[in-house]
Amino acid sequence: MFNTSEFIAELSKAVSELISPTYYEEALSKNNKFPYAVISGIHITDLDDGDWTSFYIDVWADEKDPTATEQLEGLCDTLRNGLTNKVIFVPGKFGAHIGFESQDDRTEAEFDLCHRRTSWSARIFYN
Repeated sequence: MFNTSEFIAELSKAVSELISPTYYEEALSKNNKFPYAVISGIHITDLDDGDWTSFYIDVWADEKDPTATEQLEGLCDTLRNGLTNKVIFVPGKFGAHIGFESQDDRTEAEFDLCHRRTSWSARIFYN
């Protein structure tokens, strides 16, 4: 049986180890330091043998930093290179094979933020 909370915890840990602090659904507060990542939009589909889930990982930086754009591109490259084909698991519960889908630029006109959205999927297997 899939446990979404455990999947999010393991995914957050993997992303945090690769690039920066990672949160689920939204960044906690204005006390966060840039850059940071946010996991959101989890969609789970039942399959005959396991589940398939899609999700986003948004990476944020402070637009006032003159290197913000380059910083974001580097973080997204590191994320893509480190998370693509990665297997995360909780022993005795599930394993998940992660796959990269796409990346795009997001404009945040109201805020001084640079933002990149990456789209991912994971095939979940139960043990």
